[in-house]
Amino acid sequence: MNDRKKALVIRLAAFGDAIIVTPLFRILHEDGYDVTFHTSKGGLEVTRHNPYIKQYSLHDHNIPPNDRLTEYFAEISKGYDKVINLCESIEGSLAKVPWRDDFKWTKEKLHEECNKNFYDNTMELAGYHEKKGLNGELFFSSIEETLARDIRDKYRGKFLVLWSLSGSSVHKAYPFAEHVAKILLDKYENIQILTVGDSLCGLIEWKHPRTKNYSGVWPIRKSLIMTKYADLVVGPDTGVLHGAGCYDTPKVLFLSSNTEENLSKYWKNCISLVPPVDCHPCHKLHYDMSHCPKDKTLRTPVCMAKLKAVDVFNAIEATYMQWHDKRRAA
Repeated sequence: MNDRKKALVIRLAAFGDAIIVTPLFRILHEDGYDVTFHTSKGGLEVTRHNPYIKQYSLHDHNIPPNDRLTEYFAEISKGYDKVINLCESIEGSLAKVPWRDDFKWTKEKLHEECNKNFYDNTMELAGYHEKKGLNGELFFSSIEETLARDIRDKYRGKFLVLWSLSGSSVHKAYPFAEHVAKILLDKYENIQILTVGDSLCGLIEWKHPRTKNYSGVWPIRKSLIMTKYADLVVGPDTGVLHGAGCYDTPKVLFLSSNTEENLSKYWKNCISLVPPVDCHPCHKLHYDMSHCPKDKTLRTPVCMAKLKAVDVFNAIEATYMQWHDKRRAA
């Protein structure tokens, strides 16, 4: 007879958001709960094979969110011993959105309100205030692991860089990625780059004999598992970088709207690059350029445009030299 309690976790999540929730599943399981995860297709994809999720409930996106969402959540929550609703646990609360009045707060007030670690905040909202300093967890099938090792073996002896090109907001794309990458590739013959992202990222990929382009080709799980096997993961605040945060893999993170406290405080081997602009950190989600300050020349978000290529190059090169020196000493 199963005498375990039942918990429902609700999070209509993008890829990174779903990874932020994953430490909670283990905690609930250890606390005696069988967990049902109510989520979107992205959340289901990221958390597939997680042994601490008993079952899934897939969200019906035909339900108008401002009309019946509260009623809908109340209905699906029946029969559970614990219900944890994490919708807007980040977006809207710690990352402000344009349709809310608090989007117009002063920078100082926004920082005071929003400069909290996303992972810690999730655990606090779930009632586990003492569970701080946890990173995400990803789980993969044996076939996924084998295929990832095959890719790693294909580039044996190479410094393998997984470069995530863009996130879900306009301020999550670095305009000088190609410039920095080609300087690195020209200087060091044993660097190999794999670019990843959605299909739109194909527009900003570059061609080079030692760059393989997989934007819009690899599914998210393939990109996520390769954060485990790469020698370095580079990119802005994306699901891929949150995936890399689950592992000791070195990372170079381009901060834009959020801070190191928000994102990478507990990630191991992470260089977080801070844009030298007055509007950082804005703690806002910009879905278009209506409210995001633009660089006068590039007409792109100023936080990414002012992140110096030399600083990005130096961060990547420093990680490469550590890898190179270890190989020489071995």
